[in-house]
Amino acid sequence: MITISQTFPLDPNIKTGDARVISSPARMGAIIVDVPYSLTSPEFATWLYVGVTGNVEIMKWDGTTIILTGMLGGVWHPVSSIMVVSAGTTATNLVWGS
Repeated sequence: MITISQTFPLDPNIKTGDARVISSPARMGAIIVDVPYSLTSPEFATWLYVGVTGNVEIMKWDGTTIILTGMLGGVWHPVSSIMVVSAGTTATNLVWGS
């Protein structure tokens, strides 16, 4: 028996419904810290690539920030954000994807 439960959106732009499908990034761009992705592209990120391990401070769609500590390098992380903030970011070679 399969049970489907409602999943509430993390971001108003994310597709929601009875189930969410996580897929790899289709579009990617370089991250300029403290500059919203929307200024360089009409997007928000659903993925972050970290080239060198470290902390990443992101701004969420509601304007709040959070520091993600110890993000592994060489990995795409499924993280929704609108901007990377320099204050708490020690990781380098960052790329956004959606």
